[in-house]
Amino acid sequence: MKALVKTKEGPGNVCLMEVPEPKAGPGQVKIRVAAVGICGTDIKIHHGDTWSNPPVILGHEFSGVVEEVGEGVTHVKPGDRVVSETAQVICGNCYYCNTGNQLMCPQRLSIGYGTNGAMAKYCVVRQQIVHKLPDSVSLDDAALCEPSAVAVHAVYDTVKLYPTDLAVVMGPGPIGLLVAQAVKGFGCTVMLTGTDKDADRLELGKKLGMDYILDTTKEDLEAKIQELTGGMGADVVYDCSGAAPAIRAGMSALKKMGTLVQVGLTKQNLEIEYGLLTQRQLSIMGTFGHNWKAWEIVTRLIKDGKLNVSDLISHHFKLEDWEEAFDIAAKQQGVKLLIHP
Repeated sequence: MKALVKTKEGPGNVCLMEVPEPKAGPGQVKIRVAAVGICGTDIKIHHGDTWSNPPVILGHEFSGVVEEVGEGVTHVKPGDRVVSETAQVICGNCYYCNTGNQLMCPQRLSIGYGTNGAMAKYCVVRQQIVHKLPDSVSLDDAALCEPSAVAVHAVYDTVKLYPTDLAVVMGPGPIGLLVAQAVKGFGCTVMLTGTDKDADRLELGKKLGMDYILDTTKEDLEAKIQELTGGMGADVVYDCSGAAPAIRAGMSALKKMGTLVQVGLTKQNLEIEYGLLTQRQLSIMGTFGHNWKAWEIVTRLIKDGKLNVSDLISHHFKLEDWEEAFDIAAKQQGVKLLIHP
C-alpha cells in the first residue's frame, strides 16, 4: 500500500512510498482510513523537529472503518465506523496508565510519529484506544475527534467554569476554535483573539458564536478586558497559540485569582513578571493531549451538534497530493485540512 513516510531525521525526508500492508495481530484492530487531518505536529516533523521515530508513517488525527480484528477483540467488528486515540504503546502499569493519563506514560509511543500512523490505506492500533462512532457523525467530521479531545481535556479537566465567567481564548487555530466552543458550552462569555494574519479564522470564530472577537494588532487586550469587566479582568485565559507575547498579555488580562491554561505547545523561553503570581494569586495550568473520558465526551458533543467541527474543514486532498496539502497547512491557510488515502 502507499503511505506517507518520514524516512529519516532532519528537514524534509518525507515521501510517498510503497510499504507492506499491515495485519491485525492479537488484540489489534485494522482500520481502513477514511480521512486524516494534518496536524501542526506533522508539519513540524516534516520541517525537521525530532519528534518522530523514523522510518514511520505520519498521521494521527483520523477516522475509518474496521477492516479486520485480531484474536481477542470483542468490542468492535469489521464494518464498524471508528476513531482511535494516539497512545499506541504504553507500559500499562505506571501511575499515569493506572489513572487514565496514558499520554504521560514514560514508555508511551504515539501513532504517527512513535509508531506507524494513518496517512496510508490502513492503520493498525490496539483495541483499547478504539472508539465506535455514532451513526450520525460523518467520517470527515470524525477525523477531528483527536484535536477536539485535546480541546475538551483542556476545558473539562482544568478550571471549573461558571456561566458568569469571561474566558479569553488566544489563538484561533483548530485547537483554539475547538477550545472556544467547548468553553461556550458552559455558558461562559468568550473572547477569541488573534492577529491580523488570522482574519479569516477570527471571522469563523464569530460564525461559531463567540461573543467578542479581538485582533490584538489593532486593539489592546488588557484594556478591552478591563472595559468589559469594570476593571476586574478575565476569569480564565486559554492560550492556544504558544506565542510568548500572547502568554504575557493573557496573564496581564487575568483578574485576581484568575487562571491561565496553557494549551499551545511552545519551545520559547518566556519572561514573565513572576511577582504577579503571588500579588494577584494567579494560577498557571498546563494541559496536554487527551484521555479516554475526553474522547467519549467529544463523540457525544459532535453527535448532539454542540461542537461544530464541519465548519473547520477547509480543504480535502488525495494522499498523492500531500505536498500541496502540507504547504497550505504550513502557511496556515484554511483551518483543518483532510487527506483521504
